[in-house]
This record gives sequence, C-alpha cells and structure tokens, in this order.
Amino acid sequence: MPRIAGTALVVVGLAHALLLAGCASSSPMGTPSISSAPSASPAPTSTEVPADVRAAFRDIAHASCDKANSEGVVETSENGTQKAILIPKSAAYKDFSAVFVDDTGTPTLIWETDSFAACFASNGFALAEEAGQEFEIELTFNEADGTFHTSLDQGSDLAPFVSTYSVSNGLIVRESISADWGETTIDVTYGMPSDDDISFLRLAVDEFLAENG
Repeated sequence: MPRIAGTALVVVGLAHALLLAGCASSSPMGTPSISSAPSASPAPTSTEVPADVRAAFRDIAHASCDKANSEGVVETSENGTQKAILIPKSAAYKDFSAVFVDDTGTPTLIWETDSFAACFASNGFALAEEAGQEFEIELTFNEADGTFHTSLDQGSDLAPFVSTYSVSNGLIVRESISADWGETTIDVTYGMPSDDDISFLRLAVDEFLAENG
C-alpha cells in the first residue's frame, strides 16, 4: 500500500462517513488516547471570487492531497473523538500508511486516500481526467467567507453529497459535510502525525497481518 490512492472512487456516502459513524473493526486494543482539543475556525486566505472557480478549487484540491501524501495529515471529527491518519510513503509501516481511529480508540486500516478530506476531491478530478471526462461536481464560491461549496449527485435514490471546504494558504483545512447519513465537520492538520498517532497505525497493521499474513 505505498500510496493508497484509489484506482476507483469509493461510494461517496462511505468516503467520509468514517469520521461520522466509524467503520467496522475488531475489538478495541490497548491504544494511545485521542486528543480532543477544540480547533479555532480557519481564516480564509481570500474572499475574492476566483476568475475560474472550478480551476481554483481543482488546484487547491491537488495541492492539499499532494501535501497530505508527501508530509502526512491528521483529520479529526468535530468532537475530537475520531480521526483519520495518513503518514508519508517514506515513513510507511510495513508498506501501510493510513488508519482510522474510532471513538473507542480502535484503529482500522484505511485503504484509499478518498477517505481523507484532503484528497477526496483531488482523486475525483484526477480519475475523471484520466477517463477523458469532467468531474461531475457542482461548485460555487462564497465570497462572504471564502469557502467553496460542492454538491455531488449520488443518483435518484439519494440526496446530493454536499461539502463546504474552508481553505487557508491554498490548502483545504476544514470540510463540513451534509449527506444522507448525517452531518459532520472534519478539521485537517498537515504534517507528520505524532508518535501516538503512528502507534495507532502500527497496532492496526500488526493485527491485520497477524490475521491475514
């Protein structure tokens, strides 16, 4: 799992549900605690409407995912009890790089970077372009607060998957989501995860390899 970038975009309703409802896993193990320190609302880099909103957001999405992959990222739910952790390829543990930690402290491997707010839109743009298509996402810019608002159609049986992205210094720093499964906000922090966060990855990898090796 050197990069864990998806070769196919996962179902939208599941891509970010990790930080709302958790994901299936084995029983809790002895794990480090999750910090639940609240974060301040991010200040936008600019509230000036871009000349091309789609191109501007595409560039931000790719820059965010590139930084997450090269430097690492930790994404935390609004109540601080769940997090998704990605470490750089160069620091991968036994070729694994990403883990989700639920509110019981149980770590579970993440297989696709689509599960990260920093990479979901970037992967969508990239996959569509590889197929010679345009990423079918509605996109607007709110000049009052400098946020990008996206809406992705999930078919006639489901409501659109709606996200509001806060951006600072050309990077996604927060995603607020509204979908059929509920609403949540994800805070995005770039840089190498802490030793405690990396310990979650090691625990999940060791358990997975013990069961499947």
